Amino acid sequence: MRIAAWVCAALMLGGCNFVTSPKPLFFAKDAKGQPQLKPGIWMDEKAGCTIDPSQPLAKWPDCSDAWVVRPDEILAAKEADKPAKASSAWTHYKIVLARGDPAVLQVEVGNDGDLQLGYVYGGLRPLKLDAQGRVIEYKLWPALCGPPPAEPTDTKGGFVTRHPIEGLKVDEKLQDCVASAQGPVQASVKLSEAWNDKDDNEGRDRARWVREGEE
Repeated sequence: MRIAAWVCAALMLGGCNFVTSPKPLFFAKDAKGQPQLKPGIWMDEKAGCTIDPSQPLAKWPDCSDAWVVRPDEILAAKEADKPAKASSAWTHYKIVLARGDPAVLQVEVGNDGDLQLGYVYGGLRPLKLDAQGRVIEYKLWPALCGPPPAEPTDTKGGFVTRHPIEGLKVDEKLQDCVASAQGPVQASVKLSEAWNDKDDNEGRDRARWVREGEE
């Protein structure tokens, strides 16, 4: 799943049934023992998309998406033709990949106007590791508040669950939910793997490491 697209949905849309928290719930100590993402350029692509990953990111086709992983953050391009070191052209998201089965990915998204999200969460299942034990391919899905309803739950098209996981508080304004402890988030990522579609109908629920560097 495209992390940048997932985060943007949480920030701009609301009504996504996503688990959020105003403060971080996971820290560096929670990452110990969990294989971490290999730093460098990562990507996903639609099924059937053909790219030359050795080319500069600006030359990649629209059927692909790329981002940069650092040890404690993800960089998503605002302008694909600008290198990651040009910080004004890239958005920085602090992350913690906490140990678990599945692992919990905590992403700091900050605030956007009146939306005080702070952090969003996802389940991450490593699919391949390199010789150093770092993750080079994974499956990712958003942590959901509870089983998603079949129909919108408000006039704005919100899809927040009618049956939130114990310990999660539904935010009626955002149509998402708020966690205040690790336990409900960990419960959510386990259950949400089945609640999310097998993929996003484009084959983009998985991502893989492409190469070293940031350009």
